[in-house]
Amino acid sequence: MRHLLFIAVIFASGCAIVPENIKVADETALVSYEQVVSTGDTALTKPARWGGIIAGVENKQGSSEVEVVHFPLNGYGKPAVANESAGRFKVKMKGFLDPVVFEQGRTITFTGTVEAPTKGMIGEQDYVFPTLQGNSYHLWKKETVYDVSSIHYNYSSGWYSPFWYSTFPHRSRWGVTNSRIRMVERAPESNPKSGSTQQQQTRKSDSKPPNTINKSQ
Repeated sequence: MRHLLFIAVIFASGCAIVPENIKVADETALVSYEQVVSTGDTALTKPARWGGIIAGVENKQGSSEVEVVHFPLNGYGKPAVANESAGRFKVKMKGFLDPVVFEQGRTITFTGTVEAPTKGMIGEQDYVFPTLQGNSYHLWKKETVYDVSSIHYNYSSGWYSPFWYSTFPHRSRWGVTNSRIRMVERAPESNPKSGSTQQQQTRKSDSKPPNTINKSQ
């Protein structure tokens, strides 16, 4: 029993590993999205790690802005999109971010420092976006979640089937299982090799637009 508990603890701790490109030296120094919204200017220049779902990307001269629907992060830095969103924020990044890679609906986590909020619009509604000057990011794998019926082996016929056969209590009967299996299909990541700003590709006026789609290792 002790061995099983030890293995379970190791497995759980392994699942909480934060990706290298969004690790920080001091986790306790990070300020949350809710803290910045409530405290305002007192959080300026402090480090933060926020994440959520990409709502849009705006490329400007020499820089880009990513609008993100905020969701709280789990233990390894991934947005928990099943929870309630507290609002939106923007991240300013140096260089060009390809909208094909940073597509609407992708799950992403940023690290950076808190800047003054950015005024903008959501539809026709004025909105003040808490803002980060980003220094790194992690684009998470796309996932497709679906349910399938559990499959049981029928020893009488030799076929795998969603039916089951039982001799308990005291007589044979056929039945259909009610259990379900949750399947998660993960597509390959489209992360650049590094999420740091030094690795961002920028446009050059005297050359053709670069191919900015860079598959992760």
